[in-house]
Amino acid sequence: MRDVSKQRGVTLPELLIALFVFAMISGGGVYALRLAVDGREQLERFDDNLRAWQLARLMIRQDMAQLAPRVVRDEYGQLQSGVFVGGIGFVGRTPVAGETPLAGFVRRGWANPDAAMPRSSLQYIEYVLKDGDVVRRTRPYLDDARNQPKTDRVLFSDVRNVQLTFLAGETSRGLQWAEAWPGPGGGMPRAVRFVFETDRYGEIEQLFWIGDLYQPARADES
Repeated sequence: MRDVSKQRGVTLPELLIALFVFAMISGGGVYALRLAVDGREQLERFDDNLRAWQLARLMIRQDMAQLAPRVVRDEYGQLQSGVFVGGIGFVGRTPVAGETPLAGFVRRGWANPDAAMPRSSLQYIEYVLKDGDVVRRTRPYLDDARNQPKTDRVLFSDVRNVQLTFLAGETSRGLQWAEAWPGPGGGMPRAVRFVFETDRYGEIEQLFWIGDLYQPARADES
């Protein structure tokens, strides 16, 4: 016969301590799991932002590499002041509330498979600062017209203190930058420099060289 006096169960304090330890371990595991999930979400957002920025840079670089020396007309039939116009709030277009024009030009290489549309392969591009975003704006036809539809695409979002400068040339004193274009000598700048600030990355500077400046337009680029 067993001695009943020697049989012993778990006391209430021991049970409470065990539950407390289990709760601490479970809470630590949940916190670590939450940190891992948050870190993954932040990494995904960072990757998305980086991908969007790389795509925007590629788009601007392609625009600058394919500039065409073609002067366009505004909605009133007036010729633009040059083949490339730029600068914060450049003159040459009707002001629009909430928008600041940055640059306007014509580029080559607009695909038109099988000549399905009655247009050339040239396209007018305009960069605009709109509600804190740098926007790339296009339109169906080179010369503007009232009520002509336009398509906007955000390149850089939530930016401030946007600055554009244009490389006019090089002298014995160094590079010659202009804050507005047409600049010295007219024509096209040799490069365009974007500078702006963001909350996440601080000040960002982007430099885009301009290539194939003065190739004559082909017959289908009228």
